[in-house]
Amino acid sequence: MTRKFIITTAGLLALSALSACGSTSVFDRERPDEFAVGRAAPLAVPTDLSTLPTPQPGAPRPQEGETKAAMLDAMFGTPKQ
Repeated sequence: MTRKFIITTAGLLALSALSACGSTSVFDRERPDEFAVGRAAPLAVPTDLSTLPTPQPGAPRPQEGETKAAMLDAMFGTPKQ
């Protein structure tokens, strides 16, 4: 009887002592938004639409640069000039 009482008391004491270590919830911490770090290209509308170049089938898109340069830019930022 006393052994059960000691084990139960020690377990409840350990449980109550460890309950102060946690926070109220796992979801109440401030975390960075991993989807907000992507860069979006700025929107630029020309004043005169007739000055736009005619599209060429199969030509690379002008807003898409080299993949390696874009990756390095995203990782380390743009180089100072």
